[in-house]
This record gives sequence, structure tokens and C-alpha cells, in this order.
Amino acid sequence: MKSTLVISLNTFREIIRDRILYGLVVFAILLISVSMLLGQLSFAEQIRISMNLGLTAIHLGTVVLSVFVGSTLVTKEIDKKTIMTILARPISRTQFILGKALGLSLVNLVVMSGLSVVLAGVLYFLGADLKPIFLLALVGILLEGMLLLGITLLFSTFSTSIMVVTFTMGVFLIGHWLESMQFFAEKSETVSFIFFQQLISRVFPDLEVFNWRAHAVYSDRVSAEEITYAGLYAFGWFILTIVLTSLIMRKKDFA
Repeated sequence: MKSTLVISLNTFREIIRDRILYGLVVFAILLISVSMLLGQLSFAEQIRISMNLGLTAIHLGTVVLSVFVGSTLVTKEIDKKTIMTILARPISRTQFILGKALGLSLVNLVVMSGLSVVLAGVLYFLGADLKPIFLLALVGILLEGMLLLGITLLFSTFSTSIMVVTFTMGVFLIGHWLESMQFFAEKSETVSFIFFQQLISRVFPDLEVFNWRAHAVYSDRVSAEEITYAGLYAFGWFILTIVLTSLIMRKKDFA
């Protein structure tokens, strides 16, 4: 456990020093600022527009971090041969993978917390009454980022960084389209399309499970059952991907 924490902290420090991270933060802050300007176009909906775009900015920032930065976490160590130095110590490959995942998850948490404070300040300035559902929307974003990170690490064990990003973004898009596919499948009478939809639903994670942003915008209630299910769903997928990644890593020869 100690080795895992050491790797996670080193990973955290390494990513925090990356210039790409600061560019991403600046982009998210600019998007939040734009939300204020667009909100002024409709005074009646200014708070809702600002909250919606602000949460979207935080969501996109978390996804970009999990996918684009996560795609290089393992491949960079392999390309530079530094992984052999790390694994030469009493550190298992599972500890290495888990440490990398926890390190980037910590970065996600820190960056998202900072952006959330900025967004909360903007909304408070606009006179919004922030409710617990606002924090819950942020938790949903964090859970989705953790799931995508696990999938990114899995793909990174057998593919290049560019292909990892492509595969994971495909999973991201499909994961948010599953409900739409199910709707069309229920209206369709084509057996092949229904079979394809059922197959996709069993293979790909449903990322809309974590989408509580609309609930935050319109102050809708989310049941305890939905929250519990989303948490277990995210951790289940994360553990599964980490286990599969570790199994693949055990069979790889880095010499």
C-alpha cells in the first residue's frame, strides 16, 4: 500500500507541473466566463445558463484530463524505460497501475475543486441559491472521470497514445448515446438493430448514469438509490479495468 501511495504522489506532482494542465484550467475558466456573458442574453435564465455551461466546462476538463493525460501515464514510462527501474524495486505491476490511476484521480479532484470554487463564486455573484444537488453533479463528473481513466489505462497497455485517445473517446460518446439507442430500439421493428443495441448496452458503460448536471440546473431531486447505484457502477467498472490492465501488464516484457 505504501508503494502505491508513493507512486500516486509522484504521479500527482509530475502532472501538476505539466503545462498542458494549466492550459486546460485556463480554457475551463474562460468557458465559465463566457457562460456569464451568454447568460446576460436572457436575464430570466442567466443563472441556469451560467450553471449549465460552467458544469459543462468542468465536465469537459475532467474528461480531457482522464483521457488525454491518462493515455500517456503508462506508455510514457514504457517508452522511456523508466518502468524497468520502478518494477526492479519491490513494487508489483498492480501497485504501479493503481498508483498511476490514483495519482491522476487526485489531480482530477484538485482541478475540479478549484474550478468548482470559481463557478460557485460566479453563481453566488449572480444571486444563485446553491443547493446540495450542485455538489452531487460534481460528484457525478468525478465518478465518470474515474471510470474513463480506468478504460484509458486498459487501452494504453496494448495500443499507442493516439489510438488510446480514439478508443476511449469512442467509449465516451457511445456511453452517452446508449439511452438514445435504447429509445430508437424500442421504436424499431428491425431485429438486427435491436440485437445490436442490446449487445452495445452490455459491452459499453452507460455514462448517463452519472449525468446529474441537468438536475443541478433545474434543482431536481436525485434519489438515494440512483446515487448508490452510480457509485457502485463506477467503482465496479474501475476495479474491473484495473484488474484487466494488471493482468495484461503481467504478461508484457519490458526488457
